[in-house]
Amino acid sequence: MSGSNAIDLYCKLPIWIQNTACSLAGLKMRHERYNRTFHDTLEFLCQSQWWSLAEQQAYQDEQVTRVIQHAYLSVPYYRRVMDERDLKPSDIRSTSDLVKLPILTKDMVRELGAELLSTGVPSKQRVYGHTGGTTGKSLQLYSDKNTQPHQWAVWWRHRKRFGLSLDDEFIVFAGRNVIPLNRMEPPFWRRNIPMHQTYVSIHHMTKQNMSALIEYLQKRKVKYYSGYPSAVYLVAQYMMDNNIRLIHPPDVTVLGAETLLPHQRRAMENAFGGKITDQYGASEQCGNISDCEHGHYHVDMEFGHIEFLPLEGSTPNVQRIICTGFWNEAMPLIRYDIGDLATLPSKEVDCSCGRRSPVVEKIDGRIESYIITPDGRQAGRLDFIFKDSQHIEEAQFIQDEISTVKIKVVRAKGFSSIHEKELLADLRKYLGEVIQFEINYVSEIPRTANGKFRQIVSNVFKDQNQL
Repeated sequence: MSGSNAIDLYCKLPIWIQNTACSLAGLKMRHERYNRTFHDTLEFLCQSQWWSLAEQQAYQDEQVTRVIQHAYLSVPYYRRVMDERDLKPSDIRSTSDLVKLPILTKDMVRELGAELLSTGVPSKQRVYGHTGGTTGKSLQLYSDKNTQPHQWAVWWRHRKRFGLSLDDEFIVFAGRNVIPLNRMEPPFWRRNIPMHQTYVSIHHMTKQNMSALIEYLQKRKVKYYSGYPSAVYLVAQYMMDNNIRLIHPPDVTVLGAETLLPHQRRAMENAFGGKITDQYGASEQCGNISDCEHGHYHVDMEFGHIEFLPLEGSTPNVQRIICTGFWNEAMPLIRYDIGDLATLPSKEVDCSCGRRSPVVEKIDGRIESYIITPDGRQAGRLDFIFKDSQHIEEAQFIQDEISTVKIKVVRAKGFSSIHEKELLADLRKYLGEVIQFEINYVSEIPRTANGKFRQIVSNVFKDQNQL
């Protein structure tokens, strides 16, 4: 049976059978994610996070040596690139040597195709995947069977910092189509018992459905919530708007896959209490950054090497994230421009958590998530719009031409013409008088196909620093 036929059949099943199907899929998922490789790696990571910076750098140099040797011997693209530059694996033995190789862009990954696949990993051992394609162009990716447990070990090291374990019950808010899209009435959640997971579909979290969702959450006692910041924020904001308190709030809220904005964090803290924690990863499985108990983002040096490179036209501490992954032998990504930006601290941070890996101040999101103005300004992270306003639930900025920005606004209770004037004043303050603004009021802002929220959608911004 093809994948599409299986999905069609699943959508026609009674809800109790869909729950059973989710749990059967969960058995396979648990085996793939949490196998011996996972447990061995997690044990190692819980120790290595306390290494000195020099020890972690030495470990990275060892991994770079191994990855380059493997890539040269079995990946056609890297063999060709190194031969063209008269390089041998022995010429690249540390992270500092990686600059001898060119940056690999997303467009190059699309064009190169099979040239990036290792001939040393049989096709039957490759696992197919893809990026979310928030820009409209997803990437076809391959990994080997050990890549996923390594990734999950890094993610679970992060969760363990906040007292979580594999056997904790949790609710996840994300974008997989586990509930038929043509079914808009509750229940729009499904159970995955082997993973101790309840999956709530973002696609069904409309205003009309929020009361039913909150009623369900009131009945559940779980250790933590997980999911996209924009989705969990909708729950938190609805609770605050309606003066609702959960009988059993989560101890921890674990966020990822999107940029966590300050107003979203504040809403969750007010609505849920407990700890709010965030981590940065990617479908390409080649780099990871996760925060600690003291709220600092630390580079997960054991999973991959991250270079931070300047972005032309931006402030010096806003830099591009360039990744070299250590654990995907099927499709190694070396000096891969992942398309995201991070803000680095203005001075070195000695985190009181005791970890010595480099600290990132914040994750800024996609490179194309920038507004560019006619006078040359570049602006990202426009979450200032929510800083003091209690009358705007969400906003999305869309730029199709350099002279104009369209803003979709979801109004909260009490929104008036005064708040519109304040919004326009803030926009002119940050973006100047040379650009025009068009405000469109909407009842909701559509998510991408995989359920993610994009605050800025720009068809104008072009990265001038592609190498």
